[in-house]
Amino acid sequence: MVYVNQILFLVVSTVIMAQTVGQKATDEWLSRPVDDRVFASYLDFFQYDPKLPFNLKTIRAGDQEGIHTEHISFQSTPGVTVTANISWPVESAPKARAGIILLHGGTAPGKDSSYMPVISELLTRGGFCVLNMDMQYFGERKTGLLTTFTEEEKHDRLYNQPVTYLAFVIQTIKDIRRAADLMIQHAGVSERRLGILAFSRGAMMASIAGGVEKRLKAVVLCYGGHFDTQENRHLAAACPANYIGRISPRALLMINGTRDASIVKDTSVDPLFRVAKMPKEIIWEDAGHQLPGQENLSKTLSWLREKLK
Repeated sequence: MVYVNQILFLVVSTVIMAQTVGQKATDEWLSRPVDDRVFASYLDFFQYDPKLPFNLKTIRAGDQEGIHTEHISFQSTPGVTVTANISWPVESAPKARAGIILLHGGTAPGKDSSYMPVISELLTRGGFCVLNMDMQYFGERKTGLLTTFTEEEKHDRLYNQPVTYLAFVIQTIKDIRRAADLMIQHAGVSERRLGILAFSRGAMMASIAGGVEKRLKAVVLCYGGHFDTQENRHLAAACPANYIGRISPRALLMINGTRDASIVKDTSVDPLFRVAKMPKEIIWEDAGHQLPGQENLSKTLSWLREKLK
């Protein structure tokens, strides 16, 4: 009941703020993120029980061409199960590995989208332990909320539903934090060598996770931003602008397209990047909404190696 009341309070506060400033509240947070006192209240949403049993299940496992891969599930919060693929180089040391949490975009297959195994293999062959996880409502975690996964449906039922979307953000951040625990406790990843790499909608989640979870020492956001062109509202506690500046002094890298018609440079990416603090870098590709090119994927791999060495 307390949790519901907190969300309802944020809904009312958002409406009041929007009426006060005479514009979308989302625009207000881009120019003026919430202060430390308000931000501290948001952190309560993302607390979880680190002693909760993982109930880790290995669905299948095997070695192939020097890579060990496991298809797993684990308990994130009471009654919530995360599905993921975790991999690492067979010859790597069992302790003090560098690890990457990998997040997909808003596509129905989630972690099993065609590009995700490719990125996971690139990172694993680069020496990382990689946990490629399904976000809530996607991949193996599909529910009745989304059925067609069209942009219209995702926005009507999730992205433009402030309370539902905030709950999605909260659960996703908790899932990321639990994934970090799992990698450290069960896969030999060093707490000092943990990063996150995410795409599109996942990148929006990663920008929030980076501001909350201090163990994420390097954050890579690929083709993400403050919002997309079909979004019309979100609550302050679900707004990347209120988190991305708090990734500092940890490292941030963004990769975006100058011709992206969904995550637009002038209105979504540039303003969010300005809110971020040093150390930060951005790579611009002459492209629409897509995966980074091979050259920039190679640059990203080198960047992660440097930040997580």
